[in-house]
Amino acid sequence: MNPTDPAVHPFRPFGQDWEPLPPAARKVGVGLGVLSGLVIGVVAGVPLAVALDLGLAAKVGIGLAVALLPALLLLLLARARWRRTQWRLDPGGLRVRRGVVWHSEVLVPRSRVQHLDLERGPIERHFGLATLVVHTAGTRMHALRQSGFLDADAVALRDALLPEADRHDDSL
Repeated sequence: MNPTDPAVHPFRPFGQDWEPLPPAARKVGVGLGVLSGLVIGVVAGVPLAVALDLGLAAKVGIGLAVALLPALLLLLLARARWRRTQWRLDPGGLRVRRGVVWHSEVLVPRSRVQHLDLERGPIERHFGLATLVVHTAGTRMHALRQSGFLDADAVALRDALLPEADRHDDSL
């Protein structure tokens, strides 16, 4: 059994023809994960530490452990999600592979693209990132939303996925 055989490991991160998300996307994901984990940990850890009938040192130690555990877990999850998210643009359309536990590969054919949005929040703008939202035929829930693209890549993908008929829609 060859460990590099795609049949054995069909979901390998950073395949030769797949593009990874940039390191800035990892920083944003890890930062938001740690911040969320600290909030969850403090909300759970402080009442637990206060409720325990132990000495002050034991309360502080248990409170810190409970407060830091979710931050550590969400940090690891964010790094794994970044490592397991890849994309490529081919003649068929945009493909996105992602997933830590449940792996998925989404193909958005160019012919199914209805419209495209670029979203840039303050944190994304600071790191030069953008979220590409590709709306497809169907209800409002039929969209691919992928964050973590470099801003220039998101603009290039938006322009490349724009249906040919819509490129000159507003021209006279």
